Amino acid sequence: MRNESVAILDIRSGEVSFLLGSKGVNGTFVFGDSRSEKYDGYCLDGFFDIDSFRRAVVTVITSVRQNYGGVIGGVCVGVPAPFVSVLTKGHTISFPSKRKLCAQDIDALYDSGLNELMVSGECIRRSEMYFTLGDNRKYFSAEELYGVSTTMLKGGLCYYFVAEYFRSVVEAVLRELGFSEIRYMPSILAQAQYLLPEKKREGYAFLLDVGFLTSSVSVIYGNGIVREEAFNFGTGKTLVALMQALDVEYPVAEEILAASNISGGSVSKDLTFVSERSGETFSVREINEIIKCSLDELCEQVESFFEKHYKDKATTVFTINPISITGEGIGDVRGAAEHISRRLNRLTEIVYPDLPYYDKPACSSRISLLNATLSEKKTRSWIQRIFNGFGGRKK
Repeated sequence: MRNESVAILDIRSGEVSFLLGSKGVNGTFVFGDSRSEKYDGYCLDGFFDIDSFRRAVVTVITSVRQNYGGVIGGVCVGVPAPFVSVLTKGHTISFPSKRKLCAQDIDALYDSGLNELMVSGECIRRSEMYFTLGDNRKYFSAEELYGVSTTMLKGGLCYYFVAEYFRSVVEAVLRELGFSEIRYMPSILAQAQYLLPEKKREGYAFLLDVGFLTSSVSVIYGNGIVREEAFNFGTGKTLVALMQALDVEYPVAEEILAASNISGGSVSKDLTFVSERSGETFSVREINEIIKCSLDELCEQVESFFEKHYKDKATTVFTINPISITGEGIGDVRGAAEHISRRLNRLTEIVYPDLPYYDKPACSSRISLLNATLSEKKTRSWIQRIFNGFGGRKK
């Protein structure tokens, strides 16, 4: 594959996408080929049908390869929230005398913190909530520390572990397809860093990712995830509710959901929706009530999360700061964010990539993963150039 391009495998709970892309100008991207394919999905317990997942991955990758002239040797895999464990640690290292900080010192802090956690499993990423140098002033990125003199380095650190079950299923398919390098990135971490501005993340920020079969709520601070929880809910559940309550087939339920709009106040009982597929007529008020009741289940999960973990902080930024919502599930229902806001009594905002064609919540995951992978590649290249400049082995 051309040096400037990267390959992304975005795994959602109802669809997988394979995408090639490179950096453009002014924060844009240059896209190669891409392909998406629906499959049976997953819940918190794992994939419903591994063969269905395997077929979808083979389909999207084979399709893109056939249209691409180069060799795609490596891929970055987005790991969904149900298959990521996040551990946080406040950690400090000290030096014998004052020294100017460099990248190796930051690595030493992370490595030492990970050793003290004494946990098994594969750590796929690490990031910082903040750093301090003993003066209680917070630094929100490692780059701010380079060259600063100190005898002590503190950090609020985050470590991300991939579930062995997920890794083994994914690698079995990708190794079979001939990939020589497989890297992993927590999807929510990528979305938080791309979709939420730095200033917003320097206070507590909240991200609700609504998918097709699973959703997650995350608390973000700096460049790290403080806490995260996934649960079995998505638009697939809303579709099932419509099918059962209205006695319709899946395609008709999809049509109804796509045309729905639950924003605003009450709806006249005489207002109806006529299905082009079946010719049946349905009460719009009844449709809206079914969808709202389904979304209420999502709201209950979010309420439970904050009640369980942040009950004592109910009057601080945890209630003032808005909840940023994204994912294909939120884009499927017009007015969903407004309903969630009213139900939770909190401000909400829908976030998505600021890009033509991809400016939809459904594209948030894949574009965020592309941005994170390209940023990481640029950092690795920069470090390698410095290493080579000081006599390191050239690759």
